[in-house]
Amino acid sequence: MSKRLTIAAIAALPIAFASMSAQAQMASYCDGQIMANAFYANVQSNGSSSTVSYFVQLQNRSVQPMRYTVRFTAPHIMNAQNGSVVAILASYQQVTVTLGSQRFSNPAGTGQLSQADMIRYTQLACPR
Repeated sequence: MSKRLTIAAIAALPIAFASMSAQAQMASYCDGQIMANAFYANVQSNGSSSTVSYFVQLQNRSVQPMRYTVRFTAPHIMNAQNGSVVAILASYQQVTVTLGSQRFSNPAGTGQLSQADMIRYTQLACPR
């Protein structure tokens, strides 16, 4: 990764984290029992193309363990969560879930999903 690209990425972090916090507070699932504490993306570049991986950090806000499934429906996503895996979050436990990834023909991952898109395309179900 070039020095210029690294500096630009580091400079953008405070803005990205501020917007993630504000938007993630609005994302709750399963009648408010599971909250999304953060949505974020990591860019890996080889200098000519990049892969962007998308993540969500979930937290059980209940005193009871919660069963859940995650489905990520954004277009053009590789290895997207499809809702088939049932997991359990213990009381107040946090977990980071990989939602999926995208490949781009530019080294900076330009064109990646916005925070709002990540929230919109993330679905959780809590089977009883």
